[in-house]
Parts: sequence; C-alpha cells; structure tokens
Amino acid sequence: MTDRLYYQDSRLWDFQASVVERSADGLRIQLDRTAFYPNSGGQPFDTGTLSGLRVVEVVEAGEDIVHVLETPLAAELSVVHGVVDGARRLDHMVQHTGQHLLSAVMAEEFSLSTVSFHMGAVGSTVDVEPNRVSASLLLEIEGRVNERVRENRAVQIGFEAASGATGLRKASEREGLLRIISIEGLDRSACGGTHVSHTGEIGLVLLGKTEKVRDALRIEFYCGARALSELRQRLDRAAENERSLRERLAEADKARKRMSLELAELHGQRRYEESKADWSGRRVWVETVDEIDETSRVSATCFAANPGALVVLAGRLNGGVLFTAHPELGIDCGKQLKAALEVAGGRGGGTAKMAQGSVAVPEKLNEVVARLLSRGERDEGHPGEQ
Repeated sequence: MTDRLYYQDSRLWDFQASVVERSADGLRIQLDRTAFYPNSGGQPFDTGTLSGLRVVEVVEAGEDIVHVLETPLAAELSVVHGVVDGARRLDHMVQHTGQHLLSAVMAEEFSLSTVSFHMGAVGSTVDVEPNRVSASLLLEIEGRVNERVRENRAVQIGFEAASGATGLRKASEREGLLRIISIEGLDRSACGGTHVSHTGEIGLVLLGKTEKVRDALRIEFYCGARALSELRQRLDRAAENERSLRERLAEADKARKRMSLELAELHGQRRYEESKADWSGRRVWVETVDEIDETSRVSATCFAANPGALVVLAGRLNGGVLFTAHPELGIDCGKQLKAALEVAGGRGGGTAKMAQGSVAVPEKLNEVVARLLSRGERDEGHPGEQ
C-alpha cells in the first residue's frame, strides 16, 4: 500500500521514495510513498518528475499508486527524487477547496445537493439537485460563496473512523478510516483530495453556464486564477461583441442611408412625373418641410434634373430654404436666393443651379418663397411683367 504523503500535507511536492515495483519497460513505477495525487474523486492527477523523468500520468491500482513515465527509469535506480508540479497542484487545491465551499453553501443556504464534481483543465463543474436554478439565484449563490471566501475560514484535515464520523455533508460509503476535510463552522466532507488551508486562498469563485444533465443541473465554476482568466475572456468577448455590433450597426446605417437616398431620388422623380406644367411649361414644386436635410436635397435635385422643373423647399424648424431649377429656365438660383434672403434678413447663396440659405425668423420664410416664385415668373416673361 502506497503511503500517500499528500493526505497530511497538500503543499508537499518534493520527496524521496523507494521503488517498490516497476514494469518491464521501466515506464510504470510504484513507490513506497508518494506526494503525487492520482486521478481520483473528480480531481486530475499531478504531473512532475521522478529523478528528472517526466511523470505523464498517475493512476490508482487498488491501495497502490502507479506513476507513468515519459521515458524509462533506469533499472539500477532503487531510490528516486520526486518533484510535483507545484503550480498545477496549487491550482487543483484551489479548485477543489472552492468546490467544497460552493457545495457547502448551496446545501446549507439554498437546499441544493451536490451529486458529482469534475475538475477540467479550464473550468470545473458540479452537478446539483434539484435541477432548476434561476439566473438570479445563481448570482445570489455566487455572492454568498465569495463572502465565505473573504471570511478566510480555516480548512483542516482530519481522520475519523467511518463508524463514528458524524455531521458529514454527504454520507460516505467507505469503511474504516475516513479522511475528513473541514471548513470551519461550515462543512465536513470525506475527501481524499488536496486542499488549501484557508478559504481566503481560493481568492474568487465565479459561476459560469448551466445545463441540465438527466435529473441534475450542471453548474460550471472557476476559482482563483482561473476565475480571473475567465473574467478577462468574458470582457474580451464582450468588447469583441461590442466592436462587431458597432460595425454591423455602421453597415446597417450606411445601408439605411443608401436606401433613404434611393427613395429620395424616386420620390423626386415621381413628384415630377405627377406634377402638371403651368401656362409657361414649368413644373413647380413648392413645399414646407420640417427641415432641409440630405434626403430633401436629393429629392429636389432629382426633380430639378427634368425639363422645366423648379423647386422651392422651406424648413419650418430651422428656417432653411432650398432653391433649384433646371438650367433651361435660365434662373440663377444663387443670385436670386441671396437677394430674397437679404430682404428678409437672412443669409445664403450657391450656384446658378442650386442654392441654400436660412432666415433667423421662420415667419419670414413665406416672404422669401414668394419672392423666389415671383422672380422666377418674371424671368420667364410672365404676362403683365413690368
């Protein structure tokens, strides 16, 4: 039977041991004692080295522990120096103690019973019953567990006879001597895994996604450095999603503007086609809109691109005026609008084909529009011109 050194000291990861048995190829080694934890109880095995040779797997063989090496151990070696990967071991200690704390809080304060536990390479999971937990309750559980972390409660290792062990969170099916992991004032569990000495060493417990597995609910969780890493990834994903959303919104906005301008062109052309020529052959579009914007300019430009067309748009909200006409009418839009605005106390100008301006007092718009239409009629030689 291998003496499991981690039973007494989870932080022991440097030791000397005698070789008890080895496979013919020298790759599977059994020692009289070891600090290497095997794959057991939901916790993965330790890695490290035996006399400089890399340990790639540690498995239980009844009461014994077998170390699987990457390269054969020399036949003449009867004593080896074992070194456990401390960073990996410490991570497993944090995750496993975090699971004990999480399960204890869920059981004591939320009536959720843990039925299984699995520690993965990135995240870990607990399966609990009943299998329905709301998102708001998960947040409450997460907050309560982290309160217990900050309380820095002592985590102790003890040994008791199975027949006399009481107050366990979950009854043990093992007989004989039980290894008991206790969280001060909160939990007692039979467990052979490695653990930190105080809950404060867990640092942080972060809950993840959930899924139903048969009659249980599987809850993903992260502790310590894993929790920080997961939070960073969530922030990165959120930032990437925001960037992607902004890009899609920008593209959608471009498409909306493009469609809006296309509709404005159609509106201007249809307006022209539905208009009727006056006595001089002009087709005049005069309208008061909320404000002169890009779509109204596009509509006016499209209308004025047709023979005999003349457009005067007035913006009631901003006091703006747009004046445009087909070149064959012989109207200098910039010159005429400037003159009409000056009389009304406004400012503006433009080219002979199109001009824009505004008045400070919106009530003056009608006066400006009237002057533009009157000027256009005189330029066209309206009967009665003086």
